Amino acid sequence: MGIDNILHLYKEMYYSLPQSVKTFLGTIYGNIPLEIRFGNVYSKQLEIVEKYENATDQFKLDFLYNKTLETITFAEKYIPYYKKIFQEYGVSASSFKDLKDIEKFPYLTKDDIKQNLQDMYVDIIEKPTPYFTGGSTSSPTKYYLPLHTSRAKEKAYNNFIFSKIGYKYRDRTVLLKGRDVANIDKKIFWEYEPVDNYLVVSNSYLNSEYFMLIYNKISSFKPKFFFGYPSAVIEFIKVAKKLNVIIPNIKGVILASEMIFEDELKLIKDYFDCDIIIHYGHTERAVIAYNKNNVGYKFLNSYGLSRIVDNEIVVTGFDNFVMPFINYKTNDYTSDEVKFLPGTDVSYWANNIEGRLQEYLVTKDKRLISICVMGAGHYSSLSTVDAIQYKQDKIGVVTLLVESKKRIDKESIKEQLESFCKKAIKFQIKQVDYIPKSSRGKRIMCKQSLNIQKFRNV
Repeated sequence: MGIDNILHLYKEMYYSLPQSVKTFLGTIYGNIPLEIRFGNVYSKQLEIVEKYENATDQFKLDFLYNKTLETITFAEKYIPYYKKIFQEYGVSASSFKDLKDIEKFPYLTKDDIKQNLQDMYVDIIEKPTPYFTGGSTSSPTKYYLPLHTSRAKEKAYNNFIFSKIGYKYRDRTVLLKGRDVANIDKKIFWEYEPVDNYLVVSNSYLNSEYFMLIYNKISSFKPKFFFGYPSAVIEFIKVAKKLNVIIPNIKGVILASEMIFEDELKLIKDYFDCDIIIHYGHTERAVIAYNKNNVGYKFLNSYGLSRIVDNEIVVTGFDNFVMPFINYKTNDYTSDEVKFLPGTDVSYWANNIEGRLQEYLVTKDKRLISICVMGAGHYSSLSTVDAIQYKQDKIGVVTLLVESKKRIDKESIKEQLESFCKKAIKFQIKQVDYIPKSSRGKRIMCKQSLNIQKFRNV
């Protein structure tokens, strides 16, 4: 086991150390090669993804078949839930003779996990580590992942993806996501993280009187990259543009964990004039993809089997010998063109990932409209507001919260939104002083209280 996986258990203790001590210890540790810190799993996974991405279609098909069979075999042998459900469906590892046979196996949903969690993981090979996710609108779901393998694999694949825009591990990077590091009493809104060479900046004070303090700190840090939630990067840019200040020589921007609109991508491109990576993944670590410069999402299928079923991304994870995910329904949907490996429904590219199922609105005639295709920038009356949030608990009726310090034209916003939806949704516009974000600083674009799943195929 790599030493990083042991030290990771004590990260909160590390965070509590004085900055000078963290800088000293973190710099020494950060300069230890990842192959040593994470062990041979990191090197092996990096070798796998590089070999797979340069291989023939036949190699890829064989690789995916063998890894999927490995996952199914482990699940059938060790996981009580899968033993039972496979028997109910009349399938077993011996039923899996071709990649297309994955269609015979049952789907796995978040509800299945919540109801059967105790029968879905084991600790016979690796130590199970709990993770929680719930998106922005639903109750948290608990998962277990292997402490050692999953973190090393994730690091290898992320570094592979980030290298597509020239990133080399420990390049100076501004991080606008995760922990809130602000100390308002000391007027400090950042924290240097020496292990990865990040300047971690608080998302909560970008649009405040302290912006120039934050800007000056970032400027003196001389970053090569920005890495963060789209909403945080956009907020930084909007305030910077108002104050007519720039951060020069940015080589790339990495966006993650939130949906992003076309007009926001253009704003980032215009401000930084650099390459942009949109990272797509899950806490469950069963699927990973990236979109460079808005030309479609590239699935890295050596990470996990990514199928498209009725436009939904359905995945089978690899290398998880704690709690395997087989035919796991992500509730994320593709739109427009999708490309598949020959003779399969395994996707290696999708023009667009619209977002989670909960990020849809229900019209009065029970159709679904993705908020991804709506976006603030499409409407002149919303283009200058600070933030928006859709809320729905009744079919055909949506409340739009608008965060703005200026008086807004509610009637104009209402008319434009209802025109876009062809009067299929009645909008109520409510101006607020502040729209709360998640505990980790993510924007919550949609609070959907309806059971969207039952409307999906209407």
